[in-house]
Formats: sequence, C-alpha cells, structure tokens
Amino acid sequence: MDDNLLSKLKSFEQDAKSVKKKNVNIDASFLTLTDEEILLVLAHRAKKLRIENNLKQSEFSKSASLSSATTYSNFEQTGKISLLNFIKVLRAFGRLSELDTLLKSNISSVIDNVKNIKKEKKRVR
Repeated sequence: MDDNLLSKLKSFEQDAKSVKKKNVNIDASFLTLTDEEILLVLAHRAKKLRIENNLKQSEFSKSASLSSATTYSNFEQTGKISLLNFIKVLRAFGRLSELDTLLKSNISSVIDNVKNIKKEKKRVR
C-alpha cells in the first residue's frame, strides 16, 4: 500500500510540474514570477531561439561547447543549468552582452552614494 501511495504522489508531482510548465507566460516580467517559473521562462525563451535558428538540440549543444546534448535538453525541459553552461548558451546565441547590465551599479545609485558620503556629519569644534 505504501508503494501505491508513493507512486500516486510522484504522479501528482509530475502532473503539477507539467501544468505549471504549460501555464508559464514566457513574456512575463520576472518581478511577477517565482524562482522556478523564471527558470522555466528562460528555458522556454532559449528553446524558442534555438528553433528560430533551425537547430537541433544536439547541434546547438555542440556549438555552445556543452559537455553533452543532454545538458541542453535538460535545461529546456526543467530550466536547470549551471551558471557556466548558461553563459555558454548565451554566447552561442550571441546574447552574452545582455549580461553586462546584470548586477551592475547604475550611475544614479553611484551618484547617490557620493552625495551621501558628502552629507555625513562632520565633527563640530
């Protein structure tokens, strides 16, 4: 009986993941998505780009210098990939420059920091 319950639970989890994957809007803003949904959106977008370039997964994996076609296939299926391999994927798509703005301080925050340093109270004599 425990095996039957376990198999039902696994089946339910797979169904839930499948439904979630189908319902994710690939054009949605990341601000409105969970972490797992962001992974799926990135995977869907990569798959769309690959198909637009008329490439098979195995061909793309080779052009991206990934260790195997399975690495890329798993990414498209689950959204999970190492950061190093994701960088290789971006490079292969010619989209590496989009990482330039990631985690970079914008000029207004730098200016605000400089203004705040100047506003620090000085010792009164």
